[in-house]
Amino acid sequence: MFEIGINSNNECGNNIQEICANIKKAGFNNIMIAFKDGGEEAAIIEAKKHGLKIPYVHLNNKFANDLWTKGESNQSYVEDVIRQIELCGKYDIKIAVFHGTEGRTSNMAFPPLPQAIDSMERILKAAQENNVKIALENLDAPNFDHFTFLIDNIKSDWLGFCYDVGHHHLFNPDFDILENYGDRILALHLHDNLMDWQYGYDHTRDLHLLPFDGKIDYEKLCQNIAKTGYDNVIMLELHKIACGEPRMYLNMPNEEFLSNASKRAKKIVEMIEKFKQK
Repeated sequence: MFEIGINSNNECGNNIQEICANIKKAGFNNIMIAFKDGGEEAAIIEAKKHGLKIPYVHLNNKFANDLWTKGESNQSYVEDVIRQIELCGKYDIKIAVFHGTEGRTSNMAFPPLPQAIDSMERILKAAQENNVKIALENLDAPNFDHFTFLIDNIKSDWLGFCYDVGHHHLFNPDFDILENYGDRILALHLHDNLMDWQYGYDHTRDLHLLPFDGKIDYEKLCQNIAKTGYDNVIMLELHKIACGEPRMYLNMPNEEFLSNASKRAKKIVEMIEKFKQK
């Protein structure tokens, strides 16, 4: 049976201590720590204090576009990714979710360039040395070519795929990501949106709603996930306040939001298990 988890940056608390306590109280036993500028190790320690397991973290993507550059900015970026991977190794965290770009239309990376392969090889070497697999996340439509460039050109046991359900259905609904890359799936980001993005719009339509509050067909989705053989945590990636309009949960108490999140995650578990048995 799948376990359930949720991201640390869900905005249900004033600090990581409150967030971890609230997550645990809501019935989650797993957390995906979102690495920010500083505080990563403290967040890991705090999660463990609350008895939360960390099946994977989300690496800092602030300077991810520098993967595609040369020179000092690229060197500095790669070194920082390696530092984060080493931190995962220190705490026996087996998977790190990785953005191939910053992943926002307004901050598009350079076009896919072969030089990024060299940078990824350095990153994957560090990943292997620290026993940490890298899960490349599918991002928005303008940055999707960077995702396919990396995952198609790097055949490594240490590079897999983080399936972001919301991004897929918002930005690339006509591309069957699981059919093409489901055999490399390592991690999940589960959330919902109104599936209303078009070229020219910004990223704010990536709402990160509670599953079943948007337009994604979760019945079909769970059937497709069941086919992949994915066996890790059913991980929600939600933002209570920050993302776009409508802000459906603005006045909802944190406890109620997380309770709803836990119930939705458990429903998804039931749906996937049902399809696995067929």
